Amino acid sequence: MRYCRVALTLFATAWFLTGVASAQTAKDKEFQTYMDLMRKDIRTQKQSLVDQAMELEAAQKAQFWGIYDAYQKALTPIGDQRVANIKKYADNIDKMTDVIADELAVKMLDIEAQRTALKKKYYAEFKAKMGARVAARFLQVETTIGLLLDLQIASEVPILQ
Repeated sequence: MRYCRVALTLFATAWFLTGVASAQTAKDKEFQTYMDLMRKDIRTQKQSLVDQAMELEAAQKAQFWGIYDAYQKALTPIGDQRVANIKKYADNIDKMTDVIADELAVKMLDIEAQRTALKKKYYAEFKAKMGARVAARFLQVETTIGLLLDLQIASEVPILQ
């Protein structure tokens, strides 16, 4: 389990770094291509971590990954919104107004609500198809990964002045 904690921390750091670029120039596009490849690699690492943490029997894995892949697909646009919100924060940090700060805060809360709603939806699906223990383990693993990501992002984003 100690390995999982260290690996999750490394994953969280790398995940944040993959989402901070936007493609505008040729150099940005090249960088974005690199980031997309890195993000794909990180998703593979996350899958390995989730697989280890879930400790599923071979017969359960196919069913679990079918549901989990749909969850990940639904989670991606929420993550994209978060990256866009962080980018907007970075773009406005030196010229922050009350209006922009409010927009950013409201969006952040909306993103959190979307993430919670998605976890609730997939918890219910895992519970219905695989039982409460597997569903609770899914929720615990996803929450742990999410908290590590949140901590890493928070440590990289300066506090609003």
